[in-house]
Amino acid sequence: MASSKEKYVRRSISVRLIRHGESKNNQVYREAQRLFKGGTPDFDLKGWTEYVDKHRVADPGLSDVGQEQALRLSHYLEPHLVNQAGEVRFVISPMRRTIETMLPTLTAMNRSNENPQIKTFINGFYFESE
Repeated sequence: MASSKEKYVRRSISVRLIRHGESKNNQVYREAQRLFKGGTPDFDLKGWTEYVDKHRVADPGLSDVGQEQALRLSHYLEPHLVNQAGEVRFVISPMRRTIETMLPTLTAMNRSNENPQIKTFINGFYFESE
């Protein structure tokens, strides 16, 4: 006879850790490097620093490259997650770039509506600090 512990089968879980797509700050650094000749003997450190200080923000959204990365991520994740048995949970940092990274995936999964057990948590304990 099976013990009470043996009666229950615990479902396995799958965990995927995803970093955000490229932020607008990366775009600022790339542009500053181009404008102020980063990596060359003519590098203008003062100009670079002023440009970065003026254009960098604490909570940037995604750059154009980051938006494309988020879209490609959704094309990969949505078909893999929509057919999962049971609940699918997303735990997302409150940073704008992380929310914008996951938004295309969440939108696609909501549209397909094949798995109504999708839960999204925006958790303030998950953030990047400097």
